[in-house]
Amino acid sequence: MKLTSTPKTALAAAVLAAVASTAALAQDKPKVIVAIGTTSVDVSQSYNTSIPIYTKCWEKEGLDVVIQPISSGAGMQAVLSGQAQLVNMGSGTALQARAKGAPIKSVFLNIRKNFQFPVVLESSPIKSVADFKGKTIGVISYGAVLVNVTKAMIAEAGLDPAKDVTFIETGAGAQAVSALTSGKVDIWGTWDSQIATAENMGVKLRKFNSPSAEKLDFGSAYFARDDYIKANPQVLEKFLRCAVQGVQVVMANPEGAVRAHWQVYPASKPTGLDDAAAMKQALHILKTRLDYVRADPPQKYGELAHESAVSMIDFMRANKQIEGPLDPKDVYTNQFVNAANAVDPATVKALAASLPK
Repeated sequence: MKLTSTPKTALAAAVLAAVASTAALAQDKPKVIVAIGTTSVDVSQSYNTSIPIYTKCWEKEGLDVVIQPISSGAGMQAVLSGQAQLVNMGSGTALQARAKGAPIKSVFLNIRKNFQFPVVLESSPIKSVADFKGKTIGVISYGAVLVNVTKAMIAEAGLDPAKDVTFIETGAGAQAVSALTSGKVDIWGTWDSQIATAENMGVKLRKFNSPSAEKLDFGSAYFARDDYIKANPQVLEKFLRCAVQGVQVVMANPEGAVRAHWQVYPASKPTGLDDAAAMKQALHILKTRLDYVRADPPQKYGELAHESAVSMIDFMRANKQIEGPLDPKDVYTNQFVNAANAVDPATVKALAASLPK
């Protein structure tokens, strides 16, 4: 008996056709590789990493997004070489590169005020920046922008940052906290989520700020190459709209956001703690970061004031990090702000309610 087409063979053909169609659709999705300027994606980054992934926002926007944790400098080089499309990092290194001719600029302001501070133990006799004289300051690296933020604060207090203090590299995380608590350093130069992490370890800290530091509100941002910006405006609008939606979802349900983050990045969940204690610590880190990210009306998410770019460039030039001309208009664009903020409140409410319980 000669076999002809049967329901089984027809079904197999239909399945193969469906697989081929799905593969073609996947290939049609623009791929966006995003370098996140950190070596580990903790819960402070949930709004622009795990939440858009968990809610499938980027997928629904038709994008194939890959999050790549990496150091800021390496992430910027990946963007400049075309190996990544975006890097989320502090503005300092990017502005230095732009001043040297690199075609890179900010497309979205992420952290909208200064988030880097020197801190001391609450029990320390150091009560003001003027008391930094003769002291040792631990920092993640000598090239970090926070070094110059701290130097500016020291100069503002009437001291000479080149002679009156000593900087030591202590890295980040537990080893940096240990350097402070053991007395290896007197002062720790760090940032918001690291401070919250130390507080979760039971370390009580005193934080210092100054008028000059408060002007540095060109914090971390998404940076892209000029040619990519010109060629892919709709891709950037879609990507950034999910970042804005992510912030709003997290603010509406922070506990659910923490659980979602742990599902997407299981290694980020603290070990050796029960769930209640782990949640308490994660919420402290997350809510600390949200204070630096939220945009209160009339502010818009992602928008950078021209004066902020001017202040950062002036600050870096005064600290000899930038030499030669650099037009503030060349280091950022707000062209995606309106599209990124076009987020539906009802969708945010529904997504927040859908997070893990």
